[in-house]
Order: sequence, then C-alpha cells, then structure tokens
Amino acid sequence: MTEVPEHLLRRSRERRAALGLGGGEGGPPPSEGESAAAPEGTSAAAPVRAEDAAAPAAPTPAAPPAPPEPPKPPPSYVAAAMARPKVPKWAIPILAALPLWALVYAGSLYVPSKADTDPVLKEGESIYAVQCSGCHSGDGSGGQGRPLSNGEVLLTFPDPADHIAWVEGGSESVGAGNPYGDPNRPGGQHIAEETAGGPMPAFGDVLSEDEIVAVVRYEREVLSGETESALASAEGEGATPAAEAQSEGGG
Repeated sequence: MTEVPEHLLRRSRERRAALGLGGGEGGPPPSEGESAAAPEGTSAAAPVRAEDAAAPAAPTPAAPPAPPEPPKPPPSYVAAAMARPKVPKWAIPILAALPLWALVYAGSLYVPSKADTDPVLKEGESIYAVQCSGCHSGDGSGGQGRPLSNGEVLLTFPDPADHIAWVEGGSESVGAGNPYGDPNRPGGQHIAEETAGGPMPAFGDVLSEDEIVAVVRYEREVLSGETESALASAEGEGATPAAEAQSEGGG
C-alpha cells in the first residue's frame, strides 16, 4: 500500500481544523478513509465543506397535473335536437294566434239549421232530445226505434195528420202486430212493436197539442228535410196546427 505523503496529511488536518471538524495537530488522527492512499496518478479527494454538507437537497419537482378528460359527445338524439332548425322568433306570435283563427274559421263555416231560425222547430228539437232521441238517436238515424231521418218518416207518414195521430196514440192505437202508416210505402207498411225498442209510447197524455205539433214538425222538416210543411202553413194562417192537420186528414 502506498503511503500518503505527510504534507498532504498536514494540509488535510489544517483544513478540518479550519472547518471545526477537528483534526488539528492534537486532534484525532484522520479516519481510515482519509488516510487511505489515493490511487496512483490522482490527487486526494477534497474535503467536504460544512455548508455543502448542511445544504438541503433540491426538492423534486412535482409532476404536472394530468390533463382533464375531454367531454363526452352528447347522445345522438340530443345532437339531432341541437342541430334541428329552431322556430324563428317572429313566428311565435303567429303560432299562438292559430287556435283563435281556427275557432273563427270554424264559426264562419257553421250553417244555421232551420231549427235555429224557427221558434217552433227549436221547441220541437228540445222535446225530441228528451222524449225521442233515446230510441231514434239524436240525428234520427234510428236505433231501438225506426229511423226518422233522410225522408224515412215522410215515406211512412206522407200525411202529417197520420204522423200526429201516431205520436199521440202510439202503437196502442193500432194494436201490436198490426200495420200502420202509408200502405203504399216502399217495402210495405211498418208493423207495430216489431222493433227492438218494443211499443211506441203514446204521448197524448205527456205532451200538449202544440208540443206534439212542434216535435212532429222537427222530425219532418229538420230530420227528414220536408220543404213545404202543411203544419207550418197552418201556423202562418193562424189556425191550430193540430186541428188543421186533423181536418186535412179527415179525422
């Protein structure tokens, strides 16, 4: 082992003493590491300074934060709704006014019926709705009772006197199973009580004479479309419609 020169050992001790690390003339001998011979061709390692030894280690830089995840694309139906053309603002008042316009337009298409202009027919309409519509339906198309609309009642009772007598007396006036109405009616006469509704009620004790005329007029003129009513003519001449009808019918 090569021996370290004395001048190098002395210099090391002086340096240690200056740093307060001991190792002066009376100080402790250098450690084994200090007295170890430096490899041939190299100088001895420089002693570590106190400020170097006490210096804190440089902090490790923090890792940069991970970038935020990109937002997920919206569902296809949301994307389609967002891409759909929007209603322009100027069209909103027009759309809001459409229901009102529809009501006005529907009202302009309404054609008043004959019953709206004739108080007798209006009364007949009210009586029919209460007393007759349950069997003959509201529009006279029939149900449990026979149809009265589209000219049917005029075929059965071409004479309004027979029509009034039928409403007054009902099927009891002719008897169950017996024919009534015009014998020349297409398809033959009707037979009393052969419908699902059973017998035709007698309204002579339920309705007044004028009420019966009103409902008969409604059935003939509004439901069946009679254009020239003998009953209406009798009213215009001041005669009692029922009496006029009975006179015309010979009853």
